[in-house]
Amino acid sequence: MAVRSASRTYPTVRAFLEDWRSTLRLGALTLPPGAVVGEPAPNMKVDLIVPLAGRLGPIDAQVIQQMPDGTVALRVPEWPPVALTGFQAVFDAVEELKQHLLAVGEVVVPNPAVEAEIAALRSRVRELESRPSVVAHVAPAGGGDRGAPGAPRKMVDEEGNLVVERGYPIPDLTDVPPTLSGQIGDRSLRDAMMELALERVTGLLTLQLPDGRVRWGFWQKGGPVAWRAEPIVEDEVLGILMFRASQLTREQLEQSLDLMERNGIRQGEALIELGVITFAQVVLLLQKQTEFVFQRVIRERAGTWTFHLLDELPERFVAPPLRVPSLLFRSLRTYAKDMPAEDLATSLRPWLDKYVYFIDGAQRLLDEMKTNTDETGFFKIVQATSYRLRELFAVSNLPRSATAGMIWTLADLRLIEFRDEEADARGVQRLVRVLDDRRRAVTKGTLFEALDLHWICTAPDVEAAWKRLAPEYGPEGAAKWGAENRKAVDGIYEHLRGAYERLRQDKARRDYRASIMEKMQIEQSAEMLAKKGDMAVMKENARESLDCFSKACELAPNVPEYQAGLTRARAMRQ
Repeated sequence: MAVRSASRTYPTVRAFLEDWRSTLRLGALTLPPGAVVGEPAPNMKVDLIVPLAGRLGPIDAQVIQQMPDGTVALRVPEWPPVALTGFQAVFDAVEELKQHLLAVGEVVVPNPAVEAEIAALRSRVRELESRPSVVAHVAPAGGGDRGAPGAPRKMVDEEGNLVVERGYPIPDLTDVPPTLSGQIGDRSLRDAMMELALERVTGLLTLQLPDGRVRWGFWQKGGPVAWRAEPIVEDEVLGILMFRASQLTREQLEQSLDLMERNGIRQGEALIELGVITFAQVVLLLQKQTEFVFQRVIRERAGTWTFHLLDELPERFVAPPLRVPSLLFRSLRTYAKDMPAEDLATSLRPWLDKYVYFIDGAQRLLDEMKTNTDETGFFKIVQATSYRLRELFAVSNLPRSATAGMIWTLADLRLIEFRDEEADARGVQRLVRVLDDRRRAVTKGTLFEALDLHWICTAPDVEAAWKRLAPEYGPEGAAKWGAENRKAVDGIYEHLRGAYERLRQDKARRDYRASIMEKMQIEQSAEMLAKKGDMAVMKENARESLDCFSKACELAPNVPEYQAGLTRARAMRQ
């Protein structure tokens, strides 16, 4: 059945404003993977959950395209008044915050004179970085071959002089088909970057952007080592970045530009010659520059990309490659923390009964990531034994919400996969672990714990637990445990049956509960459940109200107001 409604949650005001500038103001809207589970209807109603504005909708939208990863692109013919009012509320709040920051001096209005000087410096940087250098005289154009595929492009001026481009030389890949290609904005580029890191690939990434800009990313051993752009983006040039970060004075920047112009050298070389920075510092700064541009690249939402595999880069000296998986992992982990719990749960639901495995080769990427102790501990849990996803929540060293966010992140990076079957060796390990855990539960835990039940449970809960566990440990399920474990399984089954026989009877269950729990705790829990049930009635949540009042009556069956609440809850279900 076609899905006719969906919602899009913006975790932060910044996320909303970025989406507004890129798509919303143009009457376009994208729903991320997991927002639409199933086939979207041609016409849908969408709610936007926006910080400072709340839920805005329903918004009529038309489906334009559904991407392979589940992303859905929509067109909004007209924003309804409720959406426009909500958008304006966000804009007004942002403007009010801006005025406050200006008033207290946290934000300073740019000085026109200073900005004019900076603009002049940027213009000069653009001119120098765009200017090639004449290095030799060669045969006139047209003589000889073009060079091997992947060799630096040869440019010859009108006098037949060979000129060399500033920045990393761009290989001549004319007529060479790309190894990989795709659209910017879907997940294909991110997946390709993970694959390149996994295979430790060297090559050239080319991005064609809608406004005519072209970017080249130079990849070595799985990560970018440099970028180029045509036309040049002044704010990404090393000198301007250092100047903006207050690591370079205006005078030093001007001196480096003079030196670049006189000697035809790059800015890093000029700064070393001036004694402003050392060679080692240049390497670190180039890495920071590469990361700065990389963060811009992964935020691009339109255009096309290609990747050409190369034996080696035309530039001999390169900075160490960025660890792309680590950057993407940290970015997605942050995003997952801001995702609503309901959205996370929905996205993981199809995999709950599947086994979680790291893909082949993932260990090297995990080792390269800058993970903390808890994250590393979680990786070890997944690697140690086979777990279904729903089991992983119980054994994880992270809180449930953090576990969900971690699984979502690793799945989005394609570092884990979900299988219907488990590997034989890991299956044996899992059976041993399950038996040990169950033996401890039935011999050392309470009767409730033996059946995997909370001490606040009802007769239907007991029946459901027995129906689930009896086939697994009883005669019909004994074969899967192996002959060597038969005695242990029989013992577990007898404990389970004893627990079931006692807890299935209302009086015996309540007497047992009273023997292991304090009377005050039972009474307080019943009162809390009744209050929660009343709130559920007010919200017209029949299912929750029935659950709460059923448990309140289980703990205190002789309290008339709890019985009256249960009657109201049952009436709501009819």
